[in-house]
Amino acid sequence: MIIFLQLFTGAFVDLASFALLCAFPFTGYFRLPRRKNTLITISLILGSALAYAAAGTYLSFILPFDNRLYQAISAVFICCTILCFFWYLYAVRAIWQKKAFIFLFAMTSALFISSICNCILNFLPGPGSWIPDTPITIAATFVSNVVVIPLLCLFLKYFYLPVEDGMSAKEIGYLSIPLLLLFGTFFIVFSYVDFIYIISNITAVSLYFGLLLTVFLLYGVIFKMYSLAHERYLADEKYARLQYQEEIRGEQYKRIYENIENSRKMRHDLRHHMVILQGYLESGDPEKAKDYLNLYLKSMEDHRIIQYCGNPVINMLISHYSDLAKSQDIAFSTHVHIPDMLPVPDTDLSVLVGNLLDNAVSAAATAAGTDRMIRLNMNCSGKMFGVTVDNGFDGDVKQNGRAYLSTKSGGQGLGLKILADIAEKYDGGVEFTHEAVMFHSSVMLRLPSHPARSPLHTDPH
Repeated sequence: MIIFLQLFTGAFVDLASFALLCAFPFTGYFRLPRRKNTLITISLILGSALAYAAAGTYLSFILPFDNRLYQAISAVFICCTILCFFWYLYAVRAIWQKKAFIFLFAMTSALFISSICNCILNFLPGPGSWIPDTPITIAATFVSNVVVIPLLCLFLKYFYLPVEDGMSAKEIGYLSIPLLLLFGTFFIVFSYVDFIYIISNITAVSLYFGLLLTVFLLYGVIFKMYSLAHERYLADEKYARLQYQEEIRGEQYKRIYENIENSRKMRHDLRHHMVILQGYLESGDPEKAKDYLNLYLKSMEDHRIIQYCGNPVINMLISHYSDLAKSQDIAFSTHVHIPDMLPVPDTDLSVLVGNLLDNAVSAAATAAGTDRMIRLNMNCSGKMFGVTVDNGFDGDVKQNGRAYLSTKSGGQGLGLKILADIAEKYDGGVEFTHEAVMFHSSVMLRLPSHPARSPLHTDPH
């Protein structure tokens, strides 16, 4: 009975500490509710500890008290942890590379804690035992876990967790390789080399603990360097996005300026046109006056902004890109059904619609024949504002996984990222798909309750 209690207590301390370290980085990634997940985990730990204790007690009756008993009980412990491992794989909802890295980190940490315990036990008086878990070993393990586990959790909190979301599956997979090699190496070494020999040799014990500490230190440096590099990348990307938005706005304001200048020119030239018309009529040549008037009206038509809706920003944008499309023999059709005032700042509207139409015109210009077309649809339904653009293209797409890469801005899809950012800002979403030589863009925004103040909308007060 004493052996059973010792084995059960030792297994429970080891498994509970190991489970805590494995679960700490995945607090928000559990597949089941936290309460249910905790109850199942505790039940599995208790069940595994009971099975280990029962099997170990039985082996102590049929095997002599020598190294064979120690190895047999250790093998049973490994087998009893397999069920807990499979539960860990299921319970955590994350990519397998992250789960593998944390598991290997916990295994290496357990090896580190076990080494500390062995050092403590080497300096304590008392006879040795072929049972892995004795009162003194359980106490040493418990003390080591209480001291080391919180430090390892702090290490993960301040070094790993801030960068894990930005790391790709491939990067985390590469980081797992050194841990796997380290754990495999030490596991093989301890299978053939007596730890007492390592502890008794000051050079060997210094190299052993120095290597373990160096590994943790290197991982801390790697995570910190990655964090700094990621921050620099985000800053550069933000700057590039701001530049891209400024280019879009500059093009739009250029259109506004051109329309203002054309209006001034027309008003300035109107008196001269009236004089010419008066001359034709006074000379009795109404046909020439009629032809001249038709030419004048056509020139006015070329420069006016078509009223697609009551929103001046939308009208200006659609007019600009409609003219741009027609100048490149691209068929342009629209269906706009939105209120005159949208509770979205004109800066966001201009970047949103400008990006969609700019990408559509650039893509449609590469299409052939009847595929050189653009269809724009804008609609408001309740609190939802949606914009869809369908355009032809040459059928050549660049993708990174499911994400599309633009042929502009260095091929990074900067405009598409900006659209995603705006959609996220308004609790909406974006979707980009393609089929053969047709590309489909869709953006949905949830409109805020209060109208936005806009510099292009005149305050009636």
